Amino acid sequence: MPEYTAQERRNIDQTERLFDTTSGEDKSMLFAEDAVWWNGLPFVGATPGETEHKGRAAINAILTGATSGPSKKKLNTGVDAYDVSTIRNEDVVVLADGDFVVRQHTMRAKTHGGKDYTNVYCFVFRFNQDGLIQYLTEHWNTWHAYNVLFNNFPMEPAHPNG
Repeated sequence: MPEYTAQERRNIDQTERLFDTTSGEDKSMLFAEDAVWWNGLPFVGATPGETEHKGRAAINAILTGATSGPSKKKLNTGVDAYDVSTIRNEDVVVLADGDFVVRQHTMRAKTHGGKDYTNVYCFVFRFNQDGLIQYLTEHWNTWHAYNVLFNNFPMEPAHPNG
């Protein structure tokens, strides 16, 4: 295990807080007001098509998007977010160097629709001098996430006589 500076230890602790699903704290407050969260799947967040989510309000939309259960509107859009209360992170690897922290883990959860969801994530954090997340890059198997979380349209049977 590497020996970390006090700054690196602080930054690692902040990443641990972000992934703690039991605390109930407002996770957006771990980010700088002008922070950016990059996610390569343009279906995440409040604005479809965007991969850079800028500002604490946009980041909060990502953080809270999976916390609400499926609504009729969400089901009609094919979205089945994972249930945050069921998340288990396994095989966690965390490395820090100065202002940067890299965290990789395997996440397991149930979707609100009851499906099993497993994906491997790698996050690269850059912290500012105040210990807040300034830029977050999220890498994951977006093809798998799209198929499990964003492509859940019910099959419509044919009605040849009606």
